[in-house]
Amino acid sequence: MDIQFEKVSYTYQVNTPFSYQALKDINLEIKTGEFVAIVGHTGSGKSTLLQHINGLLLPTEGRVQVGDFLLSRKNKRQDLKKLREKAGVVFQYPEHQLFEETVERDISFGLKNFQVPADEIQTRIMDALEKVHLSEDVLAKSPFELSGGQMRRVAIAGVLAMNPEVLILDEPTAGLDPKGQQDIMNMFNHLHKTKNMTTILVTHQMNHALAYADHIFVLADGSVQMEGTPKQIFSQADELKKANLDMPDVLSLIKRINQMFGTDIAYERRQPAALAKEIAERLRENKRL
Repeated sequence: MDIQFEKVSYTYQVNTPFSYQALKDINLEIKTGEFVAIVGHTGSGKSTLLQHINGLLLPTEGRVQVGDFLLSRKNKRQDLKKLREKAGVVFQYPEHQLFEETVERDISFGLKNFQVPADEIQTRIMDALEKVHLSEDVLAKSPFELSGGQMRRVAIAGVLAMNPEVLILDEPTAGLDPKGQQDIMNMFNHLHKTKNMTTILVTHQMNHALAYADHIFVLADGSVQMEGTPKQIFSQADELKKANLDMPDVLSLIKRINQMFGTDIAYERRQPAALAKEIAERLRENKRL
């Protein structure tokens, strides 16, 4: 499903003393099958923007096209339930939305709400469990008996069970330790590649945008300040600084090493072990010279 924002603005509590314009004349396009990162500092408009993709919010001005769905103030009468079945959202701290007595009932809740046939529900539950790397024995347990990481995976399984064409991730690694963050992001990246989903990552983590995204949109003060490939975006450190964003740690480290030792090491999305190996080899060569 292609996604297009055309001159989209959104104002909270319009025509009141508390009105606040969160989005300002947004124009952007996301192609089917892309992994896109939407990055920005707190208050930049990231979460407001993502809520337009599945119709949780409608533009104050402009229009949003998501596949066959046209979202605007003038076009309210649509079956948004169908859209939300196709565009799944993993909100920040999704485990806070768990409420059923068992994991099985929690994952199946959305399926029943969207009237998925009963004989298909169990198949979808098992498939979703496999996607999030949980075993079948968790189904009979209360989600609140599980670890924090397992609870998050259960909540994500509930979204994946809907077989969305678009997967929207709103700060999906919030509150996780570094290993947990990497595991979750690798899981999403694997799903993106194997299921050919359109994946939209909303984050302030530059490391994740660098490692996984095909295309990046930088938001600041409700507007798109920059867009391009990771290489294009992260070659403009001064512009990122204006948006109150830092360079990814790995790029900052490589830049410092290259400046100190006269090397020309490149990131090229390599795993840390492979990158560390080249750095060590190049520094040994440098020492011999």
